[in-house]
Amino acid sequence: MRVEQGPTGHRHFDLAAPEVALLRQALESTREAYRTPPTELDPMVGNVWYRQVGLREVGIRGEDALHWVEGLHEARLGREKLAEGWMKTLPPLGQAGRWHLDAEEVESFVATLNDHRLRRAAEFDLGEGDLEVRAMEKSKGDKRVALVEIHFLAWLIELVLQE
Repeated sequence: MRVEQGPTGHRHFDLAAPEVALLRQALESTREAYRTPPTELDPMVGNVWYRQVGLREVGIRGEDALHWVEGLHEARLGREKLAEGWMKTLPPLGQAGRWHLDAEEVESFVATLNDHRLRRAAEFDLGEGDLEVRAMEKSKGDKRVALVEIHFLAWLIELVLQE
């Protein structure tokens, strides 16, 4: 994979076929999760996405907490719409290709990828030690898939944010 930044801040991605597949899968599953009302999310995911425990710790409760969570959910629904557009312009599944991301969408793209990483880590209750490469090598099944996604998307975010 290669990511180039254009003069106006847009990004050009050269993606291999497996990278396209992983990115498509991450965007699609995150779009589905964005559509899920916060109260229906897995509690671990709800906590990392909406900081519900953190809200209680700082004294935000009741209606104020509901408004806070509603605002965050609305922001995620906006990113869901962007992700739908990104998926339409990605190279076809099974093919390598070049992909373009507008400069004004970079921040939302990075936030969407990070939301996917946070959600996958929460689904498997992964801590810092679990995210080490050696731990990934020892993991099996769905947990290993989640760790591969988390590491791949971290690398992609790093490439996108380089100047």
